Amino acid sequence: MKSLLVSLLLLLCLPLAARADAGSDLRRAKDYFEYGEYERARGIVEQLLQQNVLASDEQLIDANRIAGLAWFYGDSPDRLPLAERYFLQLLSIEPEYRLDPFFTPPAAVQFFEEVKAAHESQLKPIREQRKVAKEARRAEQEARRRFLEDQQRNSGATGGPFVERHNFALVFLPLGAGQFQNGDDSAGIALAAVQVVSGLTSALSYLAIENMRGDGGFSRSEVGTAQVLDTVKWASAAVFYGAWGYGVVDAWRNYEPEVVRPAARPLGGRSPAPPQPPASAGAVAPQLGALPGGGMVGVGIGF
Repeated sequence: MKSLLVSLLLLLCLPLAARADAGSDLRRAKDYFEYGEYERARGIVEQLLQQNVLASDEQLIDANRIAGLAWFYGDSPDRLPLAERYFLQLLSIEPEYRLDPFFTPPAAVQFFEEVKAAHESQLKPIREQRKVAKEARRAEQEARRRFLEDQQRNSGATGGPFVERHNFALVFLPLGAGQFQNGDDSAGIALAAVQVVSGLTSALSYLAIENMRGDGGFSRSEVGTAQVLDTVKWASAAVFYGAWGYGVVDAWRNYEPEVVRPAARPLGGRSPAPPQPPASAGAVAPQLGALPGGGMVGVGIGF
């Protein structure tokens, strides 16, 4: 009996372990893909799709996108039919999906849009069903809001749920502004840290090069150091803009115009002041400051 229970527990744990490994493998495939190792990335995601271990729509979209683009970038005679196959699997999950032209060559974007247009009649019912589901989710959120209001009213709490409105413009700002607005503080902190470090590294490398240059150019002993600093400058700038672009895509994908926040229940008979929704989801204001020999102009972001 004991061995049977252990076997049952192992069988129950295997799907969870497989899904955890699948997420790790998908991240590894993304890394290979970003470094141009398309065949290695394609091999990983094709195996994940075949094993059916990807749990979320987002994971399935990423896997099919990587597989489709990897085939498109290859030189196999049947690369286009295979790329179309994976693009169609992606579109069956999200018919409105568009490849990001910031990270994808125009030829691949054009091919993807041609595949979408050629199968519009098959994708239309899926699109309509997703629209119905989206409206149902909106109705559910509204019903939840009314339910929470009734609960707060019946319990004697002052104030009720409020709607937190988000500003779409924050999606495009750097330093994890979109992630902070979406409530993903860990991703926002990580992106902000990467961009601050890479941006400062690029700026300091530039200043060091200009300081070495002086009025008469570089001396012979300084040429090698200047070349290294120039490489560091451009590499760190690439990291900064790459993190910025990733932050925009991630914030856009998880953006919600409105989020219902419940009010806190009173404790000890006291009625706390009801939480007030912000006047706007994100406040952007200019900031001025004095520096030695000059000044500073910046932008402040409030959440």
